[in-house]
Amino acid sequence: MTHIYLNHILGLDTPSYANSGKMEILRTRSISKGDSSNEAELSFTNHMGTHIDAPYHFGSEGKALDEYPANFWVCESPYIIEYNAAPAERLGLETLLPFLKNIPDPTDVLILKTDFEKYRKDNLEYYCFQNPAIEPEVGIWLRKNKNLKFFGFDYISLSSRSHRAMGRESHQAFLCAKVNDIEIKGDSILLIEDMKLSELKQPVTKLIISPLLFEKADGAPVTVIAEV
Repeated sequence: MTHIYLNHILGLDTPSYANSGKMEILRTRSISKGDSSNEAELSFTNHMGTHIDAPYHFGSEGKALDEYPANFWVCESPYIIEYNAAPAERLGLETLLPFLKNIPDPTDVLILKTDFEKYRKDNLEYYCFQNPAIEPEVGIWLRKNKNLKFFGFDYISLSSRSHRAMGRESHQAFLCAKVNDIEIKGDSILLIEDMKLSELKQPVTKLIISPLLFEKADGAPVTVIAEV
């Protein structure tokens, strides 16, 4: 049994959606400078790096991360779909349904490995602005037909700046009770964005998801530990 991280470590070079935020690390105390301890202050938006979106992110009546019980964050039946997505590709049911139909019924977390992570260091223009985008009907179908708690993937956001108008609806389709005032059947599926999947070479038998919890958290950086 081996455990690996499926999250990126936060750092000064952490990218953000549409390059709209920066990570700051201020070393406020340093032993090398005569202080009794090392200490730092962090400044960043709560949707930077590998992070999780809660229903409250796109719906004022939705649950925040701190409202879920501890056992919610343990997943016993992960399932991985591999599909090499092109920059700015729209991923709808026409493309994904053949994969989605094969998801085993016990699955509680679905991971989409697109290989888009390769642009994270070498081409931020692609990674932050030209990432693939999931169409709303995918979330609606998953909520109606499967019993997932999470959907995670290896690019910056569920939505893309290339398809910005669709982004809000796509998030609502996974997270909220309604999309454009139309009620959606099934529980919310929380989103794990900007995952680190490049080192994932074998099936995952268990997933532990540990978000940074704060009051009324609409989203937060998350540590993801996979048992492989």
